[in-house]
Amino acid sequence: MPRPDTRPHPVRQLARRSGATTRTVVLIATGGATTALLAAVSGPLPLLIALAIVAGMVRGNLTLLQATAATDRWGTAAHGRLSATLAAPVTVAGALAPFAGAALAAPLGGYPRLLAVLACASACAAVLASGSGTKG
Repeated sequence: MPRPDTRPHPVRQLARRSGATTRTVVLIATGGATTALLAAVSGPLPLLIALAIVAGMVRGNLTLLQATAATDRWGTAAHGRLSATLAAPVTVAGALAPFAGAALAAPLGGYPRLLAVLACASACAAVLASGSGTKG
């Protein structure tokens, strides 16, 4: 009978080897990179589809990161309050983003320039996130 695989799951290994700050910075930077590529690349269609898939994967991972960020950074005490405090601005930004994007696209000269501005904002966010850390 074969022995069961006792190696740790790769996701658990990644979580043990990287902190919340590292995961946040990597995901924000990767999201910014995909946004920049979407701004710069107009085809071929399979490449655009691949970029959109990677961007979606990053967004999905950011959702998972948000679900664990408060506990990873500040522990389980007051988890509900901390998670809500973290989620509130993200939820508001997500609700306003479609309107803001449509309103800014024309003044910026179109969606490629809007995406370039968003990529720059992501780069700034990644730098700011790299300076964050856990309390005590």
